[in-house]
Amino acid sequence: MRIVQILDTLEVGGAQKMQLFLAQSLQPLGIELTVVNLSYSAEPALVDQLKSLGVRIVSFPFPRLFSPISFLQLVRFLRKEKFDLVHAYLTYSNIVGSFAGRLSGIPVIASLRSTKYPPHKYAFRRQLEDFSLRCLAYCVMANGNAVAEFARTRSGKTPVDVIVNAVDLIPPISEEEKNSIRHELVGNIQRPLILSVGRLTSAKGFFDLLDGYKIIQSTHPSAALVIAGGGTLNDDLVRRMHELELQNDVFLLGTRHDVPSLLAAADIYVNSSLWEGTPVSVLEAMAAGLPIVATTVGESPFLLSQGAGLLVPPSQPEKLAAAIISLLDSPQKRTELGLAARMRIIEDYGRDIWSRNILALYAKKLPKANEYLVKFDEGTLQAGRFD
Repeated sequence: MRIVQILDTLEVGGAQKMQLFLAQSLQPLGIELTVVNLSYSAEPALVDQLKSLGVRIVSFPFPRLFSPISFLQLVRFLRKEKFDLVHAYLTYSNIVGSFAGRLSGIPVIASLRSTKYPPHKYAFRRQLEDFSLRCLAYCVMANGNAVAEFARTRSGKTPVDVIVNAVDLIPPISEEEKNSIRHELVGNIQRPLILSVGRLTSAKGFFDLLDGYKIIQSTHPSAALVIAGGGTLNDDLVRRMHELELQNDVFLLGTRHDVPSLLAAADIYVNSSLWEGTPVSVLEAMAAGLPIVATTVGESPFLLSQGAGLLVPPSQPEKLAAAIISLLDSPQKRTELGLAARMRIIEDYGRDIWSRNILALYAKKLPKANEYLVKFDEGTLQAGRFD
């Protein structure tokens, strides 16, 4: 079975993490995976990881949505390769992949990962994506229940399948390694370490997080805030840090490839998003057994149900701060929430069930996928490999 996955970019983000996760899960079954990058940019570490799994990477950069030469090259490529299925991620990919797949006679799965439309200035792009979902894709994969509800308002009669993101458990690290990481990040290993991970974009609500952290300082002046992620708002966040006089207490790390280690070394995880799909970063924090404070957007209320975390409304720094302070004040509460979060991963968001659901989705359109589903059921998944 030959699957081509199309992504807007191979810069590190939630969609790219799940694409890598998919490659790790399905390659051992003998499924041939090709990844098409629609951008000029690509994170070298991500490319190397994919290539090490035997994934072929091809680039057809689209500097604009309407890039006729790139589109024709993509169509010719799809027709020549005769893939069994196109799996598209993100807005450009949903549009370009759906049109190209239909012209090539290849069924397309589109994917939605957010509960919010793009900004108003991209209204035409949104309309094109809605048309692609309604008229060109054979189904839409939503990465969570909240996203699925939103997707059904856009997809018309095209079916929506819910396959919630998944992660592997993150093992604890030694005390020596933990102290080394904390010293590298904030200088003093005794400082309570609050961590947030995500692209530096408006959706992630990092300005609210800075405002909330300023409140936290009044009662917990030794606490440090660490934000891992690159993005367009870096300089704006630095300016806001200086306005709030937080430059010695908030640390912007940029893009990191050791997020599991950062999570294992942190005390509290925060997601301050204004809108979301199913945040991979929250799942990873749960997998590390961290106590979590998150806003009530996207899939977070589902993920953190059953006492697995604290939820606060978006755009309310005071309530965000109060929830974090309650955890800083109670080590026992932090432990209880962390254990509950980790158990949720074990029971509901592990690799096995996610991989099987992906194969079952493929099998709805491709009869040949059933043989891989049988192979999956007969095999034992161990650290991404079948014995």
